[in-house]
Amino acid sequence: MRLTKVFMLTTALMLTLVTIMLARSLIVDWRTSHSAQSGLQTMELAYLAMKVAEKASAERGPTIPVLNDTVPADPAKRERLNKAREASNQAFAAAITGLELKQQSTQSSAIDNAIASLTRAQLQLKVARAEVDRIAALPYEERTASGSNIRRLPIDQMFAVIDAALDSVTQLTAAALYIYPQLSQPLEGARLGAILREYAGRLGSQFTTPLANQKPLLDSERNDIHALIGRVGQLRQLIEMQAQSNANEPRVTAALAEMKARYFAVGLPFIQSLTDAGTAGRPYGVDTGQFVTRYVAEMASIVTMRDAMFDVARSGAIAQVAEAKRNFEINAFIGGAVLLIELCVFLLLRGRVLRPLLSSTRSLVNIANGRIETALSPTRRRDEIGDLQNALTALQATNVAKQSLEREREALIGQLQSASVTDYVTGLVNRRGFVERGNELLAEASLNKRSIAVLLLDLDHFKSVNDQYGHAVGDTVLQQVANVGRSVVRETDLFARYGGEEFIVLTTPCSADDAEALATRLRAAVEKQFFGVDTARLRVTISLGVVCAEPDQRVSLESLVNQADQALYRAKAAGRNRSVQLRAA
Repeated sequence: MRLTKVFMLTTALMLTLVTIMLARSLIVDWRTSHSAQSGLQTMELAYLAMKVAEKASAERGPTIPVLNDTVPADPAKRERLNKAREASNQAFAAAITGLELKQQSTQSSAIDNAIASLTRAQLQLKVARAEVDRIAALPYEERTASGSNIRRLPIDQMFAVIDAALDSVTQLTAAALYIYPQLSQPLEGARLGAILREYAGRLGSQFTTPLANQKPLLDSERNDIHALIGRVGQLRQLIEMQAQSNANEPRVTAALAEMKARYFAVGLPFIQSLTDAGTAGRPYGVDTGQFVTRYVAEMASIVTMRDAMFDVARSGAIAQVAEAKRNFEINAFIGGAVLLIELCVFLLLRGRVLRPLLSSTRSLVNIANGRIETALSPTRRRDEIGDLQNALTALQATNVAKQSLEREREALIGQLQSASVTDYVTGLVNRRGFVERGNELLAEASLNKRSIAVLLLDLDHFKSVNDQYGHAVGDTVLQQVANVGRSVVRETDLFARYGGEEFIVLTTPCSADDAEALATRLRAAVEKQFFGVDTARLRVTISLGVVCAEPDQRVSLESLVNQADQALYRAKAAGRNRSVQLRAA
């Protein structure tokens, strides 16, 4: 094969390989940019779903005065309700439209499930509204008859609306966090803010009937109020934990301070004063309309905090989208420059190396054949071939360095993926990892007809440990409790840190008796140990909520955890250092 053909073939092969390498890099960058943009859109859709929950929850406020309206009806109350309904309708329309547009451009189970949840919530809201209008049309005496609970029914129906809307928020938030795990604190904080807004609204709804009838609180109402206040407190702690990682964000700091100053310093004490009055049988001093005006105004600070947390997450996502696009543009420019340089090098070598070499070859052939009439041209072969060898060596070194960087990048991605499902304090699976693996185990148990149990355990009075000995000792206690739990549960059990001082166990197969026995072993193992460090040796007890599902029950992981949380609350209320078991519903 002639040297010219070898040169052309090898040069073409080299250009092809470089083009493939650059194309591969550009495709990766484009996918990263596209994924980042998709993640940002998912975050925006999660916020629209939060607005649905907010507006649907806010609709309960003007609904209550309409249900309690006297005869003749006050048109202003109906007008306020109509405006609230229109705001809810607009929020539903914006969220569902956005989700449907996203559904057309991507195949995502999270988007499909979110659309289904919002559609279900929309239908439930329609039913609840029809019930409100029906009851509002009844004679005043029938609506307000002593012992009647008719006005509470549509309010309870509206709670289900919010549950469905918040389910879509959870699904979309999880999808966004899969892309942006580093933004988990502010985005999760925004989701918790949406949930806090709903529970604060539910807390206010507990006073619908008592204020309308100006009657003392029933035992069931007081229990519900105390449970909701406890849940509001838990959500506050979780939000403050999420906000700690964004302590340098003035928006989050200011919004959190405003929420504490308004809702937790004014709104919640107002609820407590009404609870005390209703418990003691004293006059409330406000009617339903005045209650809504005073309480809902303070709840606005929760929405402000939620929006601040979401704005921080959105700003971070926008920055990542911009960085991904910038990387794509820079790499595209560099790739084009590399290809242009390669072409110039080919032409340069062809003109300044190959042609002189061919000319020298022809001269040598002529000399060998005895034809010496052609004069030999000076050759610069050593310098030019040396430059070529150096260029190839540099190219090889560049490729090796690039591959090394790619391997480091893949290793770093693996480390980040592992860290995203691992709790850094205890080394246990974190809440996200528990949800992912727990759903898999639940599906396997359902397929194989095995019983399954969830044990939610909480360290009693753990706040006092942090307050008295400091968070370093508190972290040590958490680590040691985690080690005790590891020694008790089976290797096949899923043992995770659920958040704060809460741990959770999912075990299968596990009967109700087995679950109770496991709870007893865990509690006894913790109770007999000393925890802390040499300078702070202390005893710790735990309370457990246990729920067990039979093999033929169809349950979700979320419902099992919620019921375990209810059982844990009962264990706490019963004096702590004990377990309470519920049968899965």
